[in-house]
Amino acid sequence: MLPFNIRKSALLITAALFTNQAYAEEQAPETSLKDEAKDMEVIEVTSLGRESLASKVPMNVTAIGAEELRTKGITNIKDLFADSVEISAPGNGARFNQSVTVRGLNVSAVRATNLTYFERSTLAYYLDATSLPQLGYRIKDVERVETLLGPQGTLYGGGSLGGTVRYITNKPDVDGFTFDFNTSIYQVKEGSLSHDTDMTFNVPLSDTLAVRANFSRLDDNGYVDRYKQAIWWEEDEYRKGSPEGQFFEDDDWEETTSGRIQVKWTPSDEFDINFSYIKQEQTAHGTTAASRWDVAEACEAFYSGTDCPYQEREGAPLQYDRYTLQRAHEEFTDRDFEMSSVELNWDIGFATITSSTAYYDQTSDGQGDYLNYGVLYYNVFAGIPGLGFNDTNESAYVLYDNSYSGIEHETRLTSNINGDWSWIAGIYYSDRESSLKFWEVYPTLDQAMIDAWGFDPVEAYPERQYIDSGYFEDINSNYKEIALYGELNYQITEKLMLTAGARVFNWEDTNNRNISDYTGWLGVDDKTTTNKGTGESIFKFNAAYTLTDDQLAYFTASQGFRRGGTNSYRDDGDLIVSEEAQVFQPDETTNYELGYKGTMLDGDFYFQAAVYMIEWAGTQTYNSQSLFGFPLNGTNNGPDSESKGVELHARYNITDNWTVKWAAANASAEFVETKSVCIFEGDENTPGNQCRTWYEGGELGGTPDWRHNLSVNYYQEIGDGALDASIRARYVGELYSDRVDTAPDENGDLIEYPPFKFESYTIFDASISYAMDNWKVTGWVDNITNEDAQTSYHFDGGPFGYNTIYVTPRTVGINFSYNYF
Repeated sequence: MLPFNIRKSALLITAALFTNQAYAEEQAPETSLKDEAKDMEVIEVTSLGRESLASKVPMNVTAIGAEELRTKGITNIKDLFADSVEISAPGNGARFNQSVTVRGLNVSAVRATNLTYFERSTLAYYLDATSLPQLGYRIKDVERVETLLGPQGTLYGGGSLGGTVRYITNKPDVDGFTFDFNTSIYQVKEGSLSHDTDMTFNVPLSDTLAVRANFSRLDDNGYVDRYKQAIWWEEDEYRKGSPEGQFFEDDDWEETTSGRIQVKWTPSDEFDINFSYIKQEQTAHGTTAASRWDVAEACEAFYSGTDCPYQEREGAPLQYDRYTLQRAHEEFTDRDFEMSSVELNWDIGFATITSSTAYYDQTSDGQGDYLNYGVLYYNVFAGIPGLGFNDTNESAYVLYDNSYSGIEHETRLTSNINGDWSWIAGIYYSDRESSLKFWEVYPTLDQAMIDAWGFDPVEAYPERQYIDSGYFEDINSNYKEIALYGELNYQITEKLMLTAGARVFNWEDTNNRNISDYTGWLGVDDKTTTNKGTGESIFKFNAAYTLTDDQLAYFTASQGFRRGGTNSYRDDGDLIVSEEAQVFQPDETTNYELGYKGTMLDGDFYFQAAVYMIEWAGTQTYNSQSLFGFPLNGTNNGPDSESKGVELHARYNITDNWTVKWAAANASAEFVETKSVCIFEGDENTPGNQCRTWYEGGELGGTPDWRHNLSVNYYQEIGDGALDASIRARYVGELYSDRVDTAPDENGDLIEYPPFKFESYTIFDASISYAMDNWKVTGWVDNITNEDAQTSYHFDGGPFGYNTIYVTPRTVGINFSYNYF
């Protein structure tokens, strides 16, 4: 019996059949797992709309094929980021989304947050041809993953300020029946046994019709325990130690069920149409972190009357150990993803028409502990009998409900005529809706308000969804975009090709925001704003020069675009929120890149390098408004920024058996001008105005000084099979956890106020596989030395401690794969 319910998975995918886009799909090779184990370097990509080897594409594109993904245990976007030297993300565990930095482009804190609205990515995500606001779909039955670095606005539209990640799924094949089965059993140090299993069927129904279905199930049983009480709470039973029932073992577990079914009809060599339906359900429970003491409490407990060494929250002692978290309330996130699509390819002679239409719906709702941020309630309302933190056994928590849905359509023509000229032209349409809601809940708040003020919020607001909710926010948006784009290639000489591209688009963004605080301090607000752009354009230029048959040099100038939005700042008496502060405009990047790709030493040595500079205009950066001590977080257009860096990749086949791979990247980004934004109308001299100045030279943070990946691979045929072994090292340099702000001192001199800096670390992984005919067995160990490096945090400290997020501890597993074809 399989370790997941096939009947349940099948019910999830029996609805309509739809599709994905693949521009000139690569034919699956007829090869065994033995052959694939040795050759995972030569991968064809379709990043530029045409099929080409990754080593021949005149831009910094990397691709990972299915076998390498499996060997490295990459099954989700977080694993993919961890394996990349150009993209940085802190690895916040399954419950949170990522704060992503690519090529130094980042203005978000490197931390975990329950509030999705404040995570703003400079990376675009594609599942086949469909652009998605997030990419939580697991990497299962995927032919390859392509990472395109630098803005890709011409072909890939909005959001691609720093790069684009594309999942390219396998498609149905009429050539024969195939069956793939894969299962991994693994255990994290201090955790429980977990498994990840999937199977894929490809069934030809006729010479022109085939069906492909994939089912997967993940049961990750976690490793972080949770205590309900802080270790120093001693005032009553609720805060003493851990009474029976207040301890939760392996609380950070995850369950995910995924399914995809596709039907492809190929009536002729010139025409095919593919229908696809995808469904994924995920429950991510708990927080993968470790709790530290509150600094003041630790100093009092361990160093009373003497100098205390705990000057920073990050240096305070752990309450228990790196595998234990303190949380008063249960935490979880439930995510559902569903996508239906249809795609056709039609060779009409002079060109190929590729058309794709997709509808997706993605929801994410859950609950998070709000103990630290609830201090506003504990302190502000401490004068109300029974409501101060010392008067009650309750604390605050937050509820959130986020949804994204949209229709994406794209039709493009790709020229087929041989000659000096070639081109791509297309039309793109997007209609996206989002709703981001959260509630702050403090049990007993309603009754305390009645007792203290005689004000009954239940009676005053009968439509309120949750009782004891002191704050509610709903920010929803409808974004529409229509674009025309194209690229024209001209082979000037046998060695030199020039490419020019452009994208012209109109967009409209309608935002509705509703914020309520029934205490009357913030009132109730329901406002709608619409922002438009007509005739916007972005461009691309590329020059590719073939030095030899195996060596290529290129120069690229390309642009990227990201949509703007609306904040939720509030008027305050006679002070009126300014339009500049309330509505933040789109930002745009221009990338200048010089690169080289080449194979030498009879093909045994491959090297690619890129140096770049990115100009970031209208940088969207976080800001906040303060009303009666309550922060209203938002986004504003700060100063222009600039990012510079270098990216290197190399592979050397020492012998037929030994291969060494190395990749490295360095990036630095900072503001290149000084700019002030005032929340209210008027300037910095207006009494009560809240103005923020970002100064030239301020680092954006979130990017390590250097990242290096090094691997040594050994391959040997043994009997009827093949042995494949590798050891891999990943080095991540020091990085600031947030933006490095500067401010003038009393003498007017600019002083830096750097945030906490995460220390550098190195992770070692190893695997060994044996493949024969249709099966393969792999044993693997991740984080061999059990490195305990800090990579992120949750909560800002406050009076109840700080929570550190570490790299995943040592993990040992075994994988079994079977392929029938």
